[in-house]
Amino acid sequence: MPTTGPEVATPNPARLALIPIEDRGWFELLSRPDYPAIEQQIRDVGACETPVWLSGRTLLVAIATGEVLTSWSSEGTPFGAIPVRCMNRRATRCASCSRLYAGDAFHLVRAGLSGGKGVPDAVSGHPLVFATLTAPSFGPVHRRTNPNRLKDVCRARRGNPRCPHGALLTCQRRHEPGDPLVGRPLCIACYDYPGHVLWNAGASALWARMVDFLYWRLARAAGVPRSQIRRTIRVEYVRVAEYQARGLVHFHAAFRLDGPEDRSQEPPAWATAELLADVIGQAASAARLRLAETIEIGAPVLYFGDQLDARPIVLDAGLPAERAAGYLAKYVTKGTEAAHGSDVPITHRSQIAALARTDHARALMYACRTIGALSGYEALGLHRWTHMLGFGGQPVTKTRRYSSTFTALRQARADFKSTGRLKADGEETARDGQWRYAWQGWPNGAIAEQAAGIGDELNESRELSRQSGKTT
Repeated sequence: MPTTGPEVATPNPARLALIPIEDRGWFELLSRPDYPAIEQQIRDVGACETPVWLSGRTLLVAIATGEVLTSWSSEGTPFGAIPVRCMNRRATRCASCSRLYAGDAFHLVRAGLSGGKGVPDAVSGHPLVFATLTAPSFGPVHRRTNPNRLKDVCRARRGNPRCPHGALLTCQRRHEPGDPLVGRPLCIACYDYPGHVLWNAGASALWARMVDFLYWRLARAAGVPRSQIRRTIRVEYVRVAEYQARGLVHFHAAFRLDGPEDRSQEPPAWATAELLADVIGQAASAARLRLAETIEIGAPVLYFGDQLDARPIVLDAGLPAERAAGYLAKYVTKGTEAAHGSDVPITHRSQIAALARTDHARALMYACRTIGALSGYEALGLHRWTHMLGFGGQPVTKTRRYSSTFTALRQARADFKSTGRLKADGEETARDGQWRYAWQGWPNGAIAEQAAGIGDELNESRELSRQSGKTT
């Protein structure tokens, strides 16, 4: 099967010779008789930057008789295939699909806060808490200064102390947003790179340990045995992972308390948002996760940092559910860009020098490859997650009952788009799809450029629509 696009027919060579070289691609595209169908394909996938092309057909079959009622095939389409979105969540890889992913995350988060998408509206009255949990320090790093404080500098310390390697532990500069120094260690030799990547690798397991501690603290507050607390109350949450500039993951989360039977059931009267915020802080401070012991590193113990924020939230005119959901959803399309990492997987150590954009990111990636080879740490998958600086967790994680799922949202969108394409009135039917991969990406540069232009047009229209909604 081909991995690149098909041959694209060109117009009369004599006419083509009269066109400037830089415009020939456009001329070829616009002179195609099926150009309107090509443009429609671009719009159907929202101007995805690297769509996946499929060839095949779908049959609509009557269940009672087995008769093929109707069919739809890719044979009559341009290039004999249809494009589907790449569905890459990273904005650096596909702006169109990342916006779609962020939109799904927004609806998923909002449904858990205020209802909708199959979630009862009653959840909006349950205790809600926003929390941010960070990683501990693995060495002093350059920090972004406060633009509203003119005297704020990166690291102001008396006496200009130096580390054992002779590096200054002070920095009198003011680092603006986007400064590549932000997040980089003051001394690379002093920085605990093994501890850093192991924390990223174990962050999700540490979170799970914290949730267990959270239930235990609630059991103590309620005066019930630990074994009975999940039959008394349920903690539902959605968690979003974000990379800090220093390359460590931290978590933003929305927590909700429900009754034990169903998410529409109110929790016990003693379970308040203030209590939940308090026990989140207690659980995060107490959570510990001991990793396997090795000769080279010992037995590291993971724990959360001191910078913990957990506060009750009240959804009202000052903080509508849309704003709260947007706060979390904005992080889901980010990867390691803030830490100057890579947005493509690294399969070999030799790729690190070219893909890492700073010495700090390069050292973290080398640490992933080195530590991942140690006996006892193979299961962490550090080789596979080198480009993610050791973190292999999902960008968005939620409990089963918090709200809907990405799968359900995407299926609803697919069902809506396919309405009318294949249907039969008055008969019970089944679909039989036979599709195979053809290639990925737009067939040529002119079509890719046209897709980029349509993408800008769609984005501008979306932004105007959003601003219009705010002003009305």
